[in-house]
Amino acid sequence: MTTFEFYTRQYMGDYIPEAQFPYYARRAEKKLEDYRVIYGLRPQKYVNRAEEMAQCAIADAMYEFDQEDARRGFHAPEAGGKDGGYTAPEELSATTLFLRERYFRDMASDFLVFGKL
Repeated sequence: MTTFEFYTRQYMGDYIPEAQFPYYARRAEKKLEDYRVIYGLRPQKYVNRAEEMAQCAIADAMYEFDQEDARRGFHAPEAGGKDGGYTAPEELSATTLFLRERYFRDMASDFLVFGKL
């Protein structure tokens, strides 16, 4: 799992507060593990520490979506669990969930190639 120091110094992230970073990093790491099994992943050429960069990008997107949900008054019932478990707010439509998942893959694809060799 990546660190907050990597997030701020290498990825140049400044959106997720330090206290909340471990939760979002765990969720993003789990998402990448799922992608690795489903799609197969390999680093983009010339990208250093590609998986950590992708993890930071996904964590940023997850944090942004959670902030948007909170502004709308939606709250995920399992957000903040020790294991990084997450359930999307019930109020979100299937289309919204699909588009968010696609966005996570798009963010990761800046750093990783999807598809087995």
